[in-house]
Amino acid sequence: MVISTALLPTFILFILTAAAITTTVVVLESNIHSNNLSNQGDIAKVNENLATIQSQQSSYAQQVQTLTKLVQESLNATDEYINNITSTVADATQSINKDMATVQDIQDNQNSLMAVQFAGMFTILVILVSGYHLSQHLRHMHLPVVQRKIMAVLWMTPIYSVCSWLSLVFVNAQPYLSVIREFYESYCVYMFMSFLIAVLGRGNRQAVVTLLELRADTLSKPDKCRCGPKFWKRCWVSTTNKLGSRRRVPQHSVSSPRNDTAVAGEGSFTNDDGSGNNAGLDRTIPNNPNGQIDEYGNYVSPDRMKAEAVLDQCQMYAMQFVLLRPITAIGWLVSNLLVTPDQFLDPTTPQLYIMIATNISIFFAFRGLVRFYHATREDLAWCNPWPKFLCIKGVVFMSEWIFLFCFYILDT
Repeated sequence: MVISTALLPTFILFILTAAAITTTVVVLESNIHSNNLSNQGDIAKVNENLATIQSQQSSYAQQVQTLTKLVQESLNATDEYINNITSTVADATQSINKDMATVQDIQDNQNSLMAVQFAGMFTILVILVSGYHLSQHLRHMHLPVVQRKIMAVLWMTPIYSVCSWLSLVFVNAQPYLSVIREFYESYCVYMFMSFLIAVLGRGNRQAVVTLLELRADTLSKPDKCRCGPKFWKRCWVSTTNKLGSRRRVPQHSVSSPRNDTAVAGEGSFTNDDGSGNNAGLDRTIPNNPNGQIDEYGNYVSPDRMKAEAVLDQCQMYAMQFVLLRPITAIGWLVSNLLVTPDQFLDPTTPQLYIMIATNISIFFAFRGLVRFYHATREDLAWCNPWPKFLCIKGVVFMSEWIFLFCFYILDT
């Protein structure tokens, strides 16, 4: 094939261009291959580094896990140790508290035993002294009407002391023993009143009325009360009239309209002709329009009516305490068993009203005894009744107020 001369340069240029392209392609493939080899080496190094890092990370994770386990075990051991210490401290505290309670119980028992022994010693002493006095009265019973009442009052100290001692020994029985003591204290108040009347009248109540009649000018008027002595006297008269056994007024203690002269005193009587026994104290009571004639025809002077009213009222004031005190004592016992007050003088509990009723009764009984003492203190001066009076009032009445004071202190 013949190539023209004009196309030869173009052909040569084409061949040179193809050779240059081929050379360039070969050089590029060689560079790419070398770059691939270099990149594969780098990738291998990176993979090796990654493997090394992963192995190190795995090692670190194992170390962290090991450390965590060690720390957890250490914490568990510490918690167990702290729990053991806490349990030991609690056991020690409980043991110490138990020992302290035991020691306190022993000390309380010793103190209680000492108090019981001390109280028992005085109880025995009181019983011996009271027994001696009672035996002396029994051996020398010269005036039974007076000595029986003295013996009834003397029984108060052994009963009080035995009840108090038993209250220390049997604490749960203290409320019931208090009821027994309060029963006898009410009886003792009236016995003391009866003792004073017996000393003055030697068993004759009308002699005491006559004695008060002689001092009618110094007697204060009896308290006015619709349920007082006159009311109860009317009830008594009505009852005794039905039974046919009404007490008659002794003729020697009143004046008759037919007789202007009467002798006041035991065993003293004066007739119209002047005969009779004038051993007592004579007192002339003239006919007085203010007096009264009873259904037996006897003249009763105003002074005698006043004296009898005063004596009746004093006895009634003492008797109401005798009747009311056992009721309030039983009410107080039942109320304490059923209701516990939240505070001192709680108006929602019956204890407050029982306490008020008891103190009102004590006030009237105290008033009756004081009034009778002031009316007869000159006639009783020979037996010095003032210390006896204070003793009875202190034991019977002050004990109630001391109880209220102690109850207030314990509540506050």
